[in-house]
Amino acid sequence: MLTKLTLKNFKGFREAELKLGPLSLVIGANASGKSNLRDALRFIHGIARGYSLAEVIGEKYGEGGYREWSGLRGGAREVCRTGTNAFTIVLEFQPTRGATSIPVTYRYSIVVEIAGTSVARVTAESLYRDDQIVFDSHPEWEEPEQWDRQHIALRLPTGENYRRMGPKIVALAHQPALTQIRALAKQQDVEWMVKESVEDTLTELEAMRFVDFVPEAMRRPSLPGQIVLSDQGENLSSVLQAICENIQSKDALLSWIRQLTPMDVTEFDFVSDTQGKILLQLIEKDGRTISAYSASDGTLRFLGVLAAFLGPKPARFYFLEEIDTGIHPARLFLLMNLLEIRSRNSGLQIFSTTHSPQMLRLLRDLSFASLTYRVEGVSETRIKSLPDIPKLMEVLKDSDIARLYEGGWMEQTMFFEEGESEPFELESEEAGRVNEEGFK
Repeated sequence: MLTKLTLKNFKGFREAELKLGPLSLVIGANASGKSNLRDALRFIHGIARGYSLAEVIGEKYGEGGYREWSGLRGGAREVCRTGTNAFTIVLEFQPTRGATSIPVTYRYSIVVEIAGTSVARVTAESLYRDDQIVFDSHPEWEEPEQWDRQHIALRLPTGENYRRMGPKIVALAHQPALTQIRALAKQQDVEWMVKESVEDTLTELEAMRFVDFVPEAMRRPSLPGQIVLSDQGENLSSVLQAICENIQSKDALLSWIRQLTPMDVTEFDFVSDTQGKILLQLIEKDGRTISAYSASDGTLRFLGVLAAFLGPKPARFYFLEEIDTGIHPARLFLLMNLLEIRSRNSGLQIFSTTHSPQMLRLLRDLSFASLTYRVEGVSETRIKSLPDIPKLMEVLKDSDIARLYEGGWMEQTMFFEEGESEPFELESEEAGRVNEEGFK
C-alpha cells in the first residue's frame, strides 16, 4: 500500500505531503491541484513501466505507431514549478506480501532536472528498505561534478553488511536508475536484498491504474477476451462478459447495479455484431432491454467502477478522477459503500478526487481525506489533511461537513490560519451562520 507522497517543485506544489490509506479522498476547488497529484503518481507509474524520462513526461508510441502512453499534462515545459528547473518526488509504500512475511517500508526518491531545451535527466535517485540503502545515486563521498550530464554514479550495498557500499556503477541519466538496476541484476551478481527490493518496488508501482471514464468510449463494442478495462473505459462489454462467467461475481455485479437503477436489472446479455464484437445489454424486470448505447452516463460510469474492481485482472491501486460525475445524488451512498467495501475487504487501495459535498459527508473515516487549495497572492498549491485543519474536528461536533465544504469554510480557515486572508461573510444566511460558528 502506498502510504505517503511528498512533492517538491512539482507543477504547482512548492513543498507538499499527502498521506494515503486504503481509501483516500481529495477535495478542492477547480484548478486547486487535484489533477497534479494524479500526474505525480503517473510519473512514478511510467517509471515502473520501463519508460525513459522523455517518454514518461512526453509520450510513448508502440511499434505499430499507436500511442501507449500519453505523458503528463503540459509536458516538460510545465512539470516544474514556475521559476525552478528541477522537481523531487518521494513515495513511501509497503509492498504486498504474504501474511507471514515481515512488513517492510520502502522509500523511493527521484530528483529530475529539466534543461533549457526541455531535456530531462536524473540528478539524484535512491531506494531505501526501512533504514537500509538499496541504492543511492549520489553518496556523500562522491563528487557529482566529475560526471558528465548524461550519466550518474550509483552505489549498491555489497556483502552481508548492507551499509558497506560496493564499487560505483555508471548509469544513464535519461533513464531512472530503478529500471537500470533491474536489468543489471539479471546480468551480474547483485545482492539478493537489492534484487528483491527493486522487484518489490517495480511490481508495486506497476500495479497502478488511473481511471477517467469517457462514456462514449464505454459504449463501443469490444472483442470477447479483452478483459482489461482501459483508463477511459474501453472494453467495458467484454470485461463485464468475463465477470458474468463466474456465478458469484455475476451475482455481485447484479446486486450492485440493481440498487443503482430505478428498475431492477435481472440479467446481462451480450450481443455480437458482424465483426464479432459484443455489446452489453441490460435486461430489466419488465423485459425491457437497454443497450450500452442507450444507457445513461452515470450507469456506465458505475458499471465501469464495478468492472475495474470485479474484473479478472484488477489492479492494486486505483486513481479515480471525479468519481461522482454523472451519479445521482440519491445514489452516491451506494458508490461510497462500494469504495469502502472494496478497499476494506479486497486489498484494493483507492484514491479518488471529488467536488461532491455529499461524498465527503458519506465518508466514514476522514483520516485520509485531504484538501488542496491555493492561497491568494501565493503562487503555489498546498495540501492539508482534513484532521489537521485547525478547529475542524471540533466544529464537526455541531456542524455538517458537507455544508462547511459548500460554504468554503475549510479554504477560508487555511487562508486565515496562514495569515493571507480574513474570515469572510457568505451570501446565504445559513452559510453565514456556519461561517460564524466555524470561526468562533
